[in-house]
Amino acid sequence: MRKLYALLISLFLFNGAAFSQMDFGLSLGAASYLGEIGGTTGEAKPWLLDMKLSQSNVAAGRFFRHDFTKSLSGKVSINYIRIEGADSLSDEPTRLGRNLSFRTDMIEAVVTAEFRFFQMRDLSRRSRQRIDFATYILAGAGILSFNPTAQDNEGNWVDLRPLQTEGPENAYEQTTIVVPVGAGAQFTFNKKFRLGVEFGYRFSSTDYLDDISTRYADPADLPFEKSIEMANRSAQAFAREDGALSETGLNIRNYDPGSIRGGADSNDGYLTAQVQLSYVLGGKNSFYKSRYNSIINRRRKRTKF
Repeated sequence: MRKLYALLISLFLFNGAAFSQMDFGLSLGAASYLGEIGGTTGEAKPWLLDMKLSQSNVAAGRFFRHDFTKSLSGKVSINYIRIEGADSLSDEPTRLGRNLSFRTDMIEAVVTAEFRFFQMRDLSRRSRQRIDFATYILAGAGILSFNPTAQDNEGNWVDLRPLQTEGPENAYEQTTIVVPVGAGAQFTFNKKFRLGVEFGYRFSSTDYLDDISTRYADPADLPFEKSIEMANRSAQAFAREDGALSETGLNIRNYDPGSIRGGADSNDGYLTAQVQLSYVLGGKNSFYKSRYNSIINRRRKRTKF
């Protein structure tokens, strides 16, 4: 078993070049949702100007990165992310009248490729501490598990997916594919510690991160009483006698069964901004040398002709 373990490490670390380095660490930051709920416009599409920064929430995780060359890396990340939104915070009357809200806890596992397009080696040439700097772009793919919830009339948080709020014919899966893209920058201190910041956007293959996509269902088709309560919350908005609603001529009939509830023409997405701290294995790192150099050197000797 030890020989197999050593072989796997050597295959991963040695890629036929003199350069091989990896790091593992933690990330912490925020995530913001882009979709139908909340925002400033009536259009159901993800757009940066439609984002509500006040609804940003936590994004935290762990990652493992392998530098295949000085410019190309691969990274595996696992993140816990929470997104949320509320029509009551919107500036757009149609959304105010709809009066829906949600909070979704998500776990994502993504694999990304990072390309460093700008690098500066040893910024601190006049000091004893070596500091390297690099910027990069990234793209990849991953799997997302999500669970939309909302508060009912009693203030309790309720899982929305089992309620089938848009009817049984629009039931959706709890997992989906995501495509992350983004950019980042990082400082590496003395080839041992790496501190960076990364900004990313996730394209998802579902429109139900917020439990909203199509049209209002007929209450007779919904499976539970709680489904009826959570599917249409517009009566509460009009009961508040909001001036913005009365000025537009909207009324509760605009939210009858068959009326547009979401926007199925575009899927939901979310932005992330995270600070990352990691420990580097490789290069002149003493831990890397003591553990892995002997494995790599033996492999090199065996491959000579």
